Amino acid sequence: MSLKKDIFTQIGTYLKATLQNFDPALNLPNLAFFDKQMGQFTKPATSYAIPLPCILMELRDFKYESVGKNQQKGNGILRFYIYFENYADAFTGSANQAQALRFYDFCQKVNQALQGFDLPYMAPLTRVFETEDTNEDMIISSTVDYGTIITDTSTDESANFTLANPTLSVNKVHSITRPAKNGFVDGYLM
Repeated sequence: MSLKKDIFTQIGTYLKATLQNFDPALNLPNLAFFDKQMGQFTKPATSYAIPLPCILMELRDFKYESVGKNQQKGNGILRFYIYFENYADAFTGSANQAQALRFYDFCQKVNQALQGFDLPYMAPLTRVFETEDTNEDMIISSTVDYGTIITDTSTDESANFTLANPTLSVNKVHSITRPAKNGFVDGYLM
C-alpha cells in the first residue's frame, strides 16, 4: 500500500470514530463525511451531495530528503477543510447565537483529535495555520494546516528482505545405525 494512501485512510477512519457522540451540552452533530479534497465545494455542480459536517483532506507540498538505504523523509503539510452547516446568526444579541457559534466547538474538537496524532512512518501532527472563509452562505468552512514528517521506505530494496540471524547448535551424536552402504559411523550433526 502506498504511504499517502495509508495515511489518508487511517486518518479518515480515526476521525469518523473520534468525532462522534459529543457531550450533549455542546449540541454538536457527529462528523458525517470524510473525503479527499477534490474541489467538491468549489464546483458543486460536478460533485454529489455531501452530508455536513464534513472534513476534506489534502496532502500539500512535501519537501523530501534522502536519509540512507534509499529511504526519504518528507517535511510537509496535511490540510483539512472543515465544512459546517449554519443557518443561525452569530451577532451579539441574536436569539440563536449559541447555535451559530457551535462551529467553533466543532473545530476545537477536530483540533483536539488531530493535534499530536501520529501513525507509523508519520510524525505527530502539529497545527501551523488556520483560516476561516468569508463567504456569505450557510456553510461555514475553516482550513487548518498540520505540519508533519513522513518517512517513505517504499524504494528501499532491502525492506522486502529479512536478514537471517541463525543460531548454530552443535550436538554430538553418540551412535547412529545406518545401512552399510552409507558408511557413516559416529560423528557430528550440525
